[in-house]
Amino acid sequence: MASSNAEYIEGFEGITRERLEELREIVLGVVPDAVEGIAYGVAGFKVAGRPVVYLGGFTKHVSVYPITELSPALERAVTPYRSGKGTAKFPNTEPLPRDLIEDLVRFLANRAAAR
Repeated sequence: MASSNAEYIEGFEGITRERLEELREIVLGVVPDAVEGIAYGVAGFKVAGRPVVYLGGFTKHVSVYPITELSPALERAVTPYRSGKGTAKFPNTEPLPRDLIEDLVRFLANRAAAR
């Protein structure tokens, strides 16, 4: 089991690894003070001790969690990527929607800070 986000990402090959690296870059670009660490077996990011976002890698996609209690506009934007109540799944066959992911991470960070 991975002990760091970098180690978790290094456990993948090819496109999944590239996409996880890109997601990590997006998260740290939006939340530069995030503390990285493994949680629930996936890459996690916290701010002020509060969980913000998790990234999961799979053979055919990468996922961002927890995508719950979104604003109506963000909910509409993420709907095509929804997989279950709390997951956004991005297929490895399509470009990552960077703007949407940045908006999601910003929303999740703001929500975590307000709690």
